Order: sequence, then C-alpha cells, then structure tokens
Amino acid sequence: MTDRKIEKGKESSSTLVTDMVAGNGQKKTQSAELVVEPEAAPAEVDSFARELERTLRETEQAVLGLEGKQKESAEAKSWQQARSIVETFKPVPLFIWRLSNFVLGKPGSINKASEGLVFGLRRLLFAAASDSVLGAGRKVNSVHDALEILAPDVVAATAVIHAISRRLATRQFERIWRPILDDAILRSQIGFFVGGQDPSFGAGRGMLAGFAGRSGLAVLIASGDLEQARKALEMLATGAEIKNVGMALYGCDPIQISAMMLSASGCGRDAAYGTVSYSSAHSIELQAGADEAGKSQAAWHSAFLITEYVRTARLDKVPPEIWARLNFTDTVSKNNLADRAKNALRRGHGWNWLSASS
Repeated sequence: MTDRKIEKGKESSSTLVTDMVAGNGQKKTQSAELVVEPEAAPAEVDSFARELERTLRETEQAVLGLEGKQKESAEAKSWQQARSIVETFKPVPLFIWRLSNFVLGKPGSINKASEGLVFGLRRLLFAAASDSVLGAGRKVNSVHDALEILAPDVVAATAVIHAISRRLATRQFERIWRPILDDAILRSQIGFFVGGQDPSFGAGRGMLAGFAGRSGLAVLIASGDLEQARKALEMLATGAEIKNVGMALYGCDPIQISAMMLSASGCGRDAAYGTVSYSSAHSIELQAGADEAGKSQAAWHSAFLITEYVRTARLDKVPPEIWARLNFTDTVSKNNLADRAKNALRRGHGWNWLSASS
C-alpha cells in the first residue's frame, strides 16, 4: 500500500466491501497463541477500566489546552470522538499496560523489564528474540535469554503492537484494514531503525511512533460500519489523505486515534503529544521545552516525521533540526537509515507473527 492510496485490484471496491462479513477476524491465528493473558480479578479489571477512561480524558483535555481549542470547537469534538472510540476498542490488556508503563512511562528513560513483568508473553518474546531485525537471528527458547537479547523498550513496544493487532483480529472488515495494518507494521520496522539512533529515546519508542502512522486508520475502519468501510476504501483508492478519510467518515483524524492509543497503552502522555503534533496546526516548538517531557515530545514527533518521510520517499525533505533531535548528525547515519529502510520496503516487514496474521 502506498502512503496516499490503496492500489485497486481486480475486484471492485464495492465487491471487496460487500464480501466482508462480521465473522472476519474471529478465526484463531497462530500469532494469537503467542500470548497467554493472565486472569485478572474483577476488581482489577474494573479499576483498569476506570484508569483507562481517566487517562484518555486527561490526555484529551491536555492536548486541547496545548492547542488552545475551546470545548465546543470542531477540534474538541473530534478529540471526544477519538477518545470514545479508543475507550471502546481497549488497545491493550492490563498486564501489557503494566509492562509498557513501567518501561516507557517516564519521559527520557527506559526501565529494564523483569521476568515477572513479561509473564504471559513467553512465546512472543521467543519470536522477537529470534527475529533477524529485533533479535539474534537464531532460535531462542529461554525467557532469560530473550530478555538479554532484546532491549526492554523493544519488549514493551512488541507487546503493545501485538496486543493492538490481536484486538483488531477480532473485528470485522479485515480485508480492508489488514493491508493498512501491514503498512503500520512496516512503518514500525522503519521506526525501529529511526529510534535506535538515539539510545535515550530507543528503538522501541521508534517502533511505536512508526506504528502510529497507520494503526489509527485501521482501528477506525474496524470500529465502524459497513457503509463507512465501503466509503473509506473508495476514498483511499482515489488518493484521499487519511486525515480527510477519518474526518469525513468517522469524525476524527486517524492520528488522534493513534495518539490516544499510545496514551492508553501506558507509553506516556508525551507520546500522544509528540505524535499528534505532526497533524496539529500548531508548531511542536510550542510544546518542546527544555525539560525531559518537552524533549521527549519533540523526539516522538521527530521519530514519527522521519519514519513518515522515509516511507513516502521524501527523506531529503526532513528538516535538519528534526534529524538532530534523534542524533542523525552526519551523512553516514542518514544513508545507513536509507539503506536499511530500502531493504525493508523491498522485502516487506516479515513480521506476520507481530501483526497477529496467520
């Protein structure tokens, strides 16, 4: 899939959407078996649901404050809609939120994950640690070894991306959102290369920034109805920008969904601020202060923008200050990123295990 459109295949968009049935995505996939969700007490489930609602409301209010929007403005209403969709979607379960929040929740730092925090993720860890990009490129079947091989931020990012993909796999219209999710996974691989240039930001945050570029659109389509899915496919096939698709059909920008999901997944509010600033009418400089939170917002924004420009073959358009925020300070580092991204774009992401695809 290209940045601006989904290429038309032999089937018409009308036939493609009509063929969609509510049962799509309900099949059990091999990837879904990579995670065993620990049973949580009812009180914990209720508490997490309240915490999720509170976090999303606070994120919405804080972003509107940064953008200087009134509660009754069109922008405010789009944030309310995004919040409502993400509350219903519930991107990650409690045990993955705990992992992500512990590892990535504090701006500018990455905490090491213990074996207790990755309980239930054993097979997912093995897949990531065995991967030639993320891990050792050889079979790994020990949790201890996997945690030694994988950076903790990559562990957290892998868990979050897989959780969102698993949630999507239970939704309808898979033939429409699946190519979009695949593009999000490809972008997460590019983001891995981008974020890895700055150890304080990390390759894992880079993965999540890249994933945010298209995951919001996939969730919107999976959360809507048949008529919205049909119209979304038609708009994308004619080259409509994803923001216009989201606003016209779902009442919010897909990037707003992505930002809310990052916040709801325990990645920190700075992740939401930095991501949505790519689509904001206001400059990131309004938010990027000298403290760790401000620097982290700027780094998230830079990771998102660089990944977006790499994916759309506009690497030469990245401003110098954006490069500098993630330590791309010379031609060698930029060329190395371009070469690695070119290989990923040519061969595909190869991460079907991460995208919960059979």
